[in-house]
Amino acid sequence: MSQNLVIGVVGVGYVGLVSAACFAELGYTVVCRDIVPEKVADLEAGRIPIYEPGLADLVKRNAQRLSFTTDIRDVTERASIIFVCVNTPPMYSGDADLSRVEQVIDELPSDTGEVVLAMKSTVPVGTGERMQALLDARGLGHVRYVSNPEFLKEGDAIADFMSPDRIVIGGSDEVAIERMAQLHAPLESTIVRTDVATAEMIKAASNAFLATKISIINEIANVS
Repeated sequence: MSQNLVIGVVGVGYVGLVSAACFAELGYTVVCRDIVPEKVADLEAGRIPIYEPGLADLVKRNAQRLSFTTDIRDVTERASIIFVCVNTPPMYSGDADLSRVEQVIDELPSDTGEVVLAMKSTVPVGTGERMQALLDARGLGHVRYVSNPEFLKEGDAIADFMSPDRIVIGGSDEVAIERMAQLHAPLESTIVRTDVATAEMIKAASNAFLATKISIINEIANVS
């Protein structure tokens, strides 16, 4: 895929900023959008609001390929692939709060073209079907929705992004899946192509397995 491609990242938190910086390192132009003006101002000034080893240097080195904005149109009018990286914190019930994800769908301009909308936020199984229904209801059924879960560990996030064990792409639109595969081709990793629900389940299972491993070793430590 041409490195003249423009990528959008909506939500410049931990996952969003790491992903944006790494895509820029691969040579892509990346437009990042966040709703917090102070965060955008800091990033434009080169101040990194989170700590991750190597991230500040990566952002600085790729400053010409990275831009930051609060305007969603700056993303939709330039980018052909848009990553959703907003927070989905747990609610009191334990369910994921999808309000920020739904807000992204609500804020997409009515004239948004046939972009690929890639979900990186951690969402429960079935979210893709729900998001597609919201897109259809807004007359944006032509937006190509895919699930592209992240598997980043704090402290090793850049290495995890640049040398992933696998890249999961879930979708029903073969054009979108192929665009995503080409986008990630420079990473030279195994690409797992699935439907959306399976991609969401892979992320859920990965998180559950990690939590299980931590729980078991904590119990072993207590016994010891």
